[in-house]
Amino acid sequence: MNDKLNNKIKIFVADDEEDTREYIKSHFKRRGYLMFTAGSAEEALPIIKEENPNIMLLDVNLPKMSGIELLKLVRQFNSTIKVILVSGSEMDLANDSQIKGLDVLEVMRKPVSFEALEVIL
Repeated sequence: MNDKLNNKIKIFVADDEEDTREYIKSHFKRRGYLMFTAGSAEEALPIIKEENPNIMLLDVNLPKMSGIELLKLVRQFNSTIKVILVSGSEMDLANDSQIKGLDVLEVMRKPVSFEALEVIL
């Protein structure tokens, strides 16, 4: 792998909606980011361990294991990944006791605004 790719920011998207994953992936890939995606927490974990992304965009409502449960596992081996939690439901995630101490950068509602994401990035 060349140095240019090593310097690119890696973004990982975990969302059970394939259209959402692909839409976000194509948008940021065109802007030069390295993109990785998964449709479930079980699929996500090995990719996160292998690729060590800089930023994770996690859907709270993943099948079987939630995005918050996935984040708790990730925090056991990586405390530096910047995390943006995304939810399509009405929840006050910013004040949710489940995410206290998990070092969440931002909480966003679906549909995700690319403009808001780019400001965060």
